[in-house]
Amino acid sequence: MNIAGINFSEQLLDALRDGNLVVFAGAGVSMGEPARLPNFRTLSKVIAQGTGEILGDEPEDQFLGRLQHKGQNVHERAAQALTKDNPEPTDLHRFLLRLFPAPEATRLVTSNFDLLFEQGAKDVFESLPDVFTAPALPVGGKFTGIVHVHGSVSHVDDMVLTDSDFGRAYLTEGWARRFLVDLFASFTVLFVGYSHNDIVMNYLTRALPPSKNGRRFALTDDTDDGKWQILGVEPTFYPKSSSEDHSALYEGIEQLANFARRGILDWKREITEIVKRPPSLDEEAMDLIDDSISDSTRTRFFVETASDPAWIHWLDRRGHLDGLFRISDPPSLEPRDRQLAWWLAETFARDDADQIFQLIGRHGMRFHCDFWIALGATVGLKQGQEIEPSTLAKWVSLLLTSNPMPHHDLVLPKLSERCAEAELPDSLLDIFDAMSKSHLRLRSYNANKVEDTQKFFVQEVEPAYDFHLLNPIWTNRLKPILNDIAAPLLAIIVRNLEKRHRTLATWQLANKDWDSTNFNRSAIKSHTLRGQPKAIDVIIDAARDCLETLAITQPGLAAVWNEQLMRADAPILRRLAVHLLSIRKDLS
Repeated sequence: MNIAGINFSEQLLDALRDGNLVVFAGAGVSMGEPARLPNFRTLSKVIAQGTGEILGDEPEDQFLGRLQHKGQNVHERAAQALTKDNPEPTDLHRFLLRLFPAPEATRLVTSNFDLLFEQGAKDVFESLPDVFTAPALPVGGKFTGIVHVHGSVSHVDDMVLTDSDFGRAYLTEGWARRFLVDLFASFTVLFVGYSHNDIVMNYLTRALPPSKNGRRFALTDDTDDGKWQILGVEPTFYPKSSSEDHSALYEGIEQLANFARRGILDWKREITEIVKRPPSLDEEAMDLIDDSISDSTRTRFFVETASDPAWIHWLDRRGHLDGLFRISDPPSLEPRDRQLAWWLAETFARDDADQIFQLIGRHGMRFHCDFWIALGATVGLKQGQEIEPSTLAKWVSLLLTSNPMPHHDLVLPKLSERCAEAELPDSLLDIFDAMSKSHLRLRSYNANKVEDTQKFFVQEVEPAYDFHLLNPIWTNRLKPILNDIAAPLLAIIVRNLEKRHRTLATWQLANKDWDSTNFNRSAIKSHTLRGQPKAIDVIIDAARDCLETLAITQPGLAAVWNEQLMRADAPILRRLAVHLLSIRKDLS
């Protein structure tokens, strides 16, 4: 995510949000105004002043070790150099502390000997974080507070300066190594104020185990990322206008702290301001929305405001809508995806349907059932402004084609109401077709109720929707216009009844002269119910009424149907043919 011109990793931001980030601060943090403290190399030169020794190409820790071996008290000299003129914390000290919401949530480790973080904490928090100074270090995987991993000026003799000091800290006594190994294995770490060739950095990276839970990042102006990769650290670059200009680092950490400390109302205000307009070229603003969509709470602020169709394609390009098209996912969408599904449906399905059609087309016409329900329920809901009939017809066609489940009690009945109001008989027929198709269901039971191995399958072939949902569509919406739709409706019913009979025959539940559909129907004209009414009876009644209507309005077509039904394999269709013979007026 781009924050103040710095591209922070999503994993780093996640660790910051989750309280799983450790800031690891080096000498660079204390070199700016008003602290003006030296880095380790400059400090080594200051320590050597007046000793007759000059630091050359040798490592600083070895040089200081040699000074100490010659009788110089390098620890006391270092403490004097670091406390001279009473240095004060920089803004960067405070910004880094502001990354944490409270003293007890602070996780900051420093290799600096100064006490500027403790001073800065007085300006940031109402109370001070816990402070640990080497060698008395906490458990690296559980600590909170400020940790001076190489000691501090408050414990002069324990400051890690010489090669022998580093040896004790990382090898013989190993207290620094133990702390860091646990820390690096447990947290995501952000290094600030280090360069890749710092002697301190080389020692630190010896404690870097293979990462399991977190990664290591370093804010740096050195664009040679290969050197950082060797150390097992991922560089995050900040721009510089000159060799001494680190203002971008300061601004980046300040804005990152502001990002971390945003409250719910702050997020709502900022998100609302951005998304009330179409997506822009402002990379930082777009990254903020990109990050916000990963969180269900902030997603709510997005969906409450965004209304420009351009956001659909922006979200899709960034992969935020992929969850709506994963049909293999668990039955319910994640909360964030559910919000996006209903936002798309309620904001665009009625008045900007083409935008959703394009989206669905790009994803292959297959989508999660929860998204299907959101679209169908929105289109089927009667609102103040009616949906345009041609758009409604397209929605019915698309939803029926891509239906990811056998039935849903809400969507298709509501759609049929809208189609009846919009006078869309073809769409009504398609809905009745979908609802009346029979589906095979298998269930097993233990015949003897003794051994689990004695199981039998019970096969049921029933319409997708029950009587109480199918009957109103037939009675209230199709039957009143039967004169206009009798022929196509009859074709649909006959096709479905033939398919039902073939499925029953496949499972040895039907033959040329018998099946359960026929057996359970006492009469074609007037049916005596056995128990609760069934959906199959609605279908047979509709077929009968279609034939009776054709016998009156189109006797020639009725005769053709009569011949076809008399040769049908399904007994119920042959009985319908007999019924038609009894009412035809064109026969003697």
